[in-house]
Amino acid sequence: MTMFHFINCAILAFGPHAVYYSATPLSEHETLGTSIKAAVVYLLTTLAKLICLATFLKVSDTDSFDLYQ
Repeated sequence: MTMFHFINCAILAFGPHAVYYSATPLSEHETLGTSIKAAVVYLLTTLAKLICLATFLKVSDTDSFDLYQ
Protein backbone atom coordinates (compact mmCIF):
# COMPACT_ATOMS: atom_id res chain seq x y z
CA MET A 1 0.00 0.00 0.00
CA THR A 2 2.88 2.37 0.76
CA MET A 3 4.41 1.78 -2.67
CA PHE A 4 1.06 2.40 -4.37
CA HIS A 5 0.74 5.68 -2.44
CA PHE A 6 4.30 6.62 -3.42
CA ILE A 7 3.64 5.96 -7.12
CA ASN A 8 0.35 7.85 -6.98
CA CYS A 9 2.03 10.88 -5.36
CA ALA A 10 4.85 10.81 -7.90
CA ILE A 11 2.44 10.75 -10.84
CA LEU A 12 0.35 13.55 -9.38
CA ALA A 13 3.45 15.61 -8.61
CA PHE A 14 5.27 15.22 -11.93
CA GLY A 15 2.53 14.54 -14.48
CA PRO A 16 1.38 18.14 -14.97
CA HIS A 17 4.96 19.42 -15.05
CA ALA A 18 5.94 16.88 -17.71
CA VAL A 19 3.01 17.94 -19.89
CA TYR A 20 3.84 21.63 -19.39
CA TYR A 21 7.54 21.01 -20.13
CA SER A 22 6.84 19.25 -23.41
CA ALA A 23 4.11 21.68 -24.54
CA THR A 24 6.08 24.92 -24.08
CA PRO A 25 9.39 26.20 -25.48
CA LEU A 26 10.99 25.41 -22.11
CA SER A 27 12.29 22.16 -23.60
CA GLU A 28 14.45 24.15 -26.04
CA HIS A 29 16.67 25.47 -23.22
CA GLU A 30 18.13 22.05 -22.29
CA THR A 31 16.77 22.03 -18.75
CA LEU A 32 15.84 18.36 -18.83
CA GLY A 33 18.90 17.27 -16.82
CA THR A 34 18.14 19.69 -14.01
CA SER A 35 14.49 18.65 -14.01
CA ILE A 36 15.42 14.98 -13.77
CA LYS A 37 17.83 15.63 -10.89
CA ALA A 38 15.14 17.56 -9.02
CA ALA A 39 12.63 14.76 -9.62
CA VAL A 40 15.05 12.12 -8.34
CA VAL A 41 15.80 14.10 -5.18
CA TYR A 42 12.08 14.62 -4.58
CA LEU A 43 11.30 10.93 -5.10
CA LEU A 44 14.09 9.80 -2.78
CA THR A 45 13.00 12.25 -0.09
CA THR A 46 9.37 11.16 -0.36
CA LEU A 47 10.33 7.49 -0.29
CA ALA A 48 12.48 8.03 2.81
CA LYS A 49 9.62 9.87 4.51
CA LEU A 50 7.17 7.06 3.73
CA ILE A 51 9.60 4.41 4.99
CA CYS A 52 10.13 6.36 8.23
CA LEU A 53 6.38 6.73 8.72
CA ALA A 54 5.81 3.03 8.07
CA THR A 55 8.63 2.07 10.44
CA PHE A 56 8.14 4.41 13.39
CA LEU A 57 4.40 5.17 13.40
CA LYS A 58 2.75 3.75 16.50
CA VAL A 59 -0.05 1.31 15.72
CA SER A 60 -2.79 0.83 18.28
CA ASP A 61 -3.39 -2.69 19.59
CA THR A 62 -7.10 -2.12 20.06
CA ASP A 63 -9.72 -2.14 17.35
CA SER A 64 -11.48 0.96 18.64
CA PHE A 65 -10.74 4.45 17.37
CA ASP A 66 -9.51 6.98 19.92
CA LEU A 67 -9.73 10.60 18.78
CA TYR A 68 -7.32 11.82 21.49
CA GLN A 69 -4.59 9.26 20.90
